[in-house]
Amino acid sequence: MRAAHKTFFSAAIALLLVTAWSCTSEKMLLSASDEASCLGKEGYWYKGECWAGFEEPGIDATNVDSVVNAQMKAIDQTYVRINDKRRAINFFFPEQGEKEILLITSFNELEENIILSFDARSMKKKAFKASGAYLRGNIIAGDEGLEPETLASGQLSVTLTEDFDVTITGTLQNEGGQTFKVDIFANEAVMGAGTSRLEVREKEAFISGTLGTITYAQIKDMISKHPDVHTLVLDQVDGSINDDINLHTGRIVREAGLNTRLLSTSHIASGGVDLFASGVERTVVKGAKLGVHSWAGGDLKGDEIPQNHPAHQYQLAYFTKMMGSRNGPAFYFYTLTSAPAESIYYMTHDEVREWKLATRLVDH
Repeated sequence: MRAAHKTFFSAAIALLLVTAWSCTSEKMLLSASDEASCLGKEGYWYKGECWAGFEEPGIDATNVDSVVNAQMKAIDQTYVRINDKRRAINFFFPEQGEKEILLITSFNELEENIILSFDARSMKKKAFKASGAYLRGNIIAGDEGLEPETLASGQLSVTLTEDFDVTITGTLQNEGGQTFKVDIFANEAVMGAGTSRLEVREKEAFISGTLGTITYAQIKDMISKHPDVHTLVLDQVDGSINDDINLHTGRIVREAGLNTRLLSTSHIASGGVDLFASGVERTVVKGAKLGVHSWAGGDLKGDEIPQNHPAHQYQLAYFTKMMGSRNGPAFYFYTLTSAPAESIYYMTHDEVREWKLATRLVDH
């Protein structure tokens, strides 16, 4: 989350057909003298060079509200029905294994889950069968020692459209013979929704969860309805599932003149650190954990592509705005080399100070 430091769209589709290729400038660059000739080769013209295999992923600030509104409407269309009882989807995302995909659907405040397991090659089909399990327990939080309870299992039918609308139907059964009729409709928008919760307490707003589309809507609504709030407190934020939107979430935090603050018990990582950087004044209380890493999306990995690659442009613009023209880009590239995308590095207190990520470090 900045799990793939790219949009959730490419992260999801990348799970279907991942190809391994060496990310060298030679293979990435096409021979072209100008933008027109670059476009003729289906390349991407950026700073006088023609880049292969890259498509414009960014969302313009003038369009982000309409994009979020459209995604929120699409999210509202999704649902889980268990024995005809309808619930909202809290989390929906495919996890890539070596040969199989786990498709996770969490609902009832993340306390119930339908997990599908199937061969990755199945996703090339429009319809296929998958092994399913109905679990109780928050598997997203990853609490050690808390094993989810299996309520039922069996085979479910999956229908997949070209737009990544997903329908899952069938019946699961447990050893006692109890059956659970399953009916799920999900789409690409809900994959990037996030799980964030925002609570206003006097003049501070506290946020936890995975950042995504709903986070932008929550913070924009908070800024409008609670003009007295001056600080966004990040508590437990594991990252962002929709980085394109997350950059705009940070932008509106900065434009509203809000500060950001971490508690001694705060644990933020990846896109959570990006959002923390948006504060005008940024306070870190000793004991807070700040995790950074590289990103991966599709065929690209942030720490393997050259620094002049266009995939860096939006993050570079963001950190330049938030942390200055010299320190911002340097900090961004530091995060890419701190740990690979599948890992995490927790910054020391001294590093937080030296990178000026915090404008104020306090003991309590």
